[in-house]
Amino acid sequence: MLDLHVWGSAFGLPSIDAECLAIITYFHNVLPASSWRLIPSNDPSVSPSNLLPALNHEGSWTSGFQPIVQYLASAALCDDLDENLSPIQRADSVAYSAYLRAHAGPLVDLSLYVSAANWATATRPAYSSLLSFPLTWTVPTLIRSEAIKRAEHLGLAELDSDFDPSSGLHLSSGRDALPETFRRHIPLMTKKTVHEEMTPEQATAIRLFGLTEDCLTVLDDLIKGEDEDHPRSFAEASITSLDCLAFGYLALMQKPAVPRAFLKDWLESKTPRLHKFVDSMLALSIAERGELPWTVPHPTSAVRFSGRVFDSVLRHLPNVGERYASEVRHRAEQQTKGLDQRAMMLIAGVVLTGLATGYGFQTYRAMQPFGASTQSWQPRRTQSRLSEFGQLGSMLSSAMGPIQPMPSGLDFGTRDDGGPGGRLVEVDAEVD
Repeated sequence: MLDLHVWGSAFGLPSIDAECLAIITYFHNVLPASSWRLIPSNDPSVSPSNLLPALNHEGSWTSGFQPIVQYLASAALCDDLDENLSPIQRADSVAYSAYLRAHAGPLVDLSLYVSAANWATATRPAYSSLLSFPLTWTVPTLIRSEAIKRAEHLGLAELDSDFDPSSGLHLSSGRDALPETFRRHIPLMTKKTVHEEMTPEQATAIRLFGLTEDCLTVLDDLIKGEDEDHPRSFAEASITSLDCLAFGYLALMQKPAVPRAFLKDWLESKTPRLHKFVDSMLALSIAERGELPWTVPHPTSAVRFSGRVFDSVLRHLPNVGERYASEVRHRAEQQTKGLDQRAMMLIAGVVLTGLATGYGFQTYRAMQPFGASTQSWQPRRTQSRLSEFGQLGSMLSSAMGPIQPMPSGLDFGTRDDGGPGGRLVEVDAEVD
């Protein structure tokens, strides 16, 4: 039995991830439903490589679309969708697959993750429906951070605020950052070029338009076929692994209902053949082939779930999170098990960071509120026994004033001017 672990369904598609969607389509076209199970685990840690999609075949794990396809072909577990392709076509398939990952993947990242409006409206709610609390607070933001890093080289960070000039200072600089009343009195030293006259929003939109055109035009030239209603990448084959991978990326461009639907609008207006390709693949390769063999994942133990929560929290910590993620990636690539020197150093760093954070928190709690006056009540030497009742007694004793001792005996001490005091004498006197 083949167990395929993937991210769960979203946007009316079997999966929210492009490669998961591609491998589901591949399996559904080469294997009967009785020979494999589709498990929406939504947990990359089920695989040793910490990556979905992941195939478990008799204890052997394989992750990623292309490695899984190669594993199925090498183990002769099913028919090969690319068996009828010529060597040149196979080379083209490999090249276009790499092109999809390098160009279509970042466009999907821009649309679903980098765009703040699309993320808040569609993508994050989709992940929240797939994950359990409290992972809904930690895992989606980590996924978005990784997507932003993958699309960082495109230079479209403004999409993070969706072209809102008031949302960040990175959209304005220099003279444009000054108020209008100030700018009127500043002379223009040089004449602006056309690029300088454009607002950051316009420049970003033009660059985004160019990236979309470059990528989807190439794919539109690739996916033609003899049937206009059911276009495919190679006319001789009904469906190939390249079709499955292209469907994974193009479906996530077309199907999600997002407010900034620049990819969907382009597919509908500029490349209608790609739009038909997505609808055809969804109808013929998914819907008409019967129900997918969904299987409920095994209940996660409390220890494993707590470990995943702790893992996601660690990845959010400044500095420590980056080192931890790097160590996890290194151990997965090297297939390292147990504790080595790198792991011990990482654990020691996490422990020391936790101790320092705890000490700082306790010190902060012990501090007086900033700006508040401090009052303390100290007992006086000549004070009543009210001071025995703590600060409240000292406060009452001070409010009542010092206790004046009663004179004892006949000695009044000294006068206020420093002279000798008098003595009390009884005198019998008669008054006429």
